[in-house]
Amino acid sequence: MIRVLVFLISGFFLTSAAAEKPVLALVIDDLGYSFEMARQVLELPGQHTFAIIPGTTYDRKIAEFAQRNSHEIILHMPMQSLAGGNAESTTLDVSMDELEITDNVNRMLKEVPYIRGINNHMGSKLTELGYVMRPIMESIHRFNPKFYFLDSRTTAQSQAYQQAIRAGIPSLKRDVFLDYDHNNPLSTQLQFERWLQKADRKGVAIAIAHPYSSTIELLQKKLPEIADDYQFMTISQLIQHRQEHLPWPTYLSRLQKDLKN
Repeated sequence: MIRVLVFLISGFFLTSAAAEKPVLALVIDDLGYSFEMARQVLELPGQHTFAIIPGTTYDRKIAEFAQRNSHEIILHMPMQSLAGGNAESTTLDVSMDELEITDNVNRMLKEVPYIRGINNHMGSKLTELGYVMRPIMESIHRFNPKFYFLDSRTTAQSQAYQQAIRAGIPSLKRDVFLDYDHNNPLSTQLQFERWLQKADRKGVAIAIAHPYSSTIELLQKKLPEIADDYQFMTISQLIQHRQEHLPWPTYLSRLQKDLKN
């Protein structure tokens, strides 16, 4: 009997310790142009989220491969940037009326199978415009009310998160870009450490990275090293985790605060 109690108590503390580990969520953007690059990031250790650009050469092939291997994928929705010019043929831009926005959003959502949600690809111009983000989010919600939206925050003035919440879409915001200066390995290393520090301080941190060779090499090396001290979650797991563990009054007050900002 004593041995059983010791076992149960030990199990309780181990479970509690695991539950108290900081949470890391990693999103790999810009998949679709190279199947080999996608395969490499899909084989990274841990549970992560993978964003596929619609209309790219390998978008469906990557989605099928990810589904077969139980990976979470999202649509990496192209939106107009401040730099000007649309890098993708599917890019949403400010010249579109609401009907064009809806048609283009629906077309992109149908392009990539098995998606669980959406995040923005570029969008430093469009995501600042609440009156444009509103019909985008409403179109997403009508297409599938179970989808979530991750605001990549390519601009500090992004309205994407607030408009997603208003449309009834579960939403989160990116904390760190790991490789915004991917030609500088030291910069990526420092951003990786910043990701861990944010998770240590806040309990959870969301990072976005890209399938650059230097980034893949860093993640292949570093992710196994931190696996005992952190827990990895996909974005959908993180949303569910927050909904289950955040007290309703706190969740409601945060929601109201977010909608005001």
